[in-house]
Amino acid sequence: MTLIEAGRSSEADVLLCEGVHLVGATGERSSRAALEAATRLFAGDLLSTIFFMNKVHPWLHGQTPIERAEQSDEGLEFVIDMIGAIEAGVHI
Repeated sequence: MTLIEAGRSSEADVLLCEGVHLVGATGERSSRAALEAATRLFAGDLLSTIFFMNKVHPWLHGQTPIERAEQSDEGLEFVIDMIGAIEAGVHI
């Protein structure tokens, strides 16, 4: 936050990308695809993306998007479709 307040947001982005561990993020395939979709949803806002991907979502029955995406290919597809629905304006 200090970097952002000082107008050094690009440095803050690098620090966030390198220093933030996503809870449940163990699968490279799923975390990359799901994170790309969520980053697009939040227009590149890394803090919002990280919060969204690690927050239990009602559509996921007690799981976070990153957890569901890493369960299986079907879970990954569901998360990406869910993000697409949110982008299209579906109320969650």
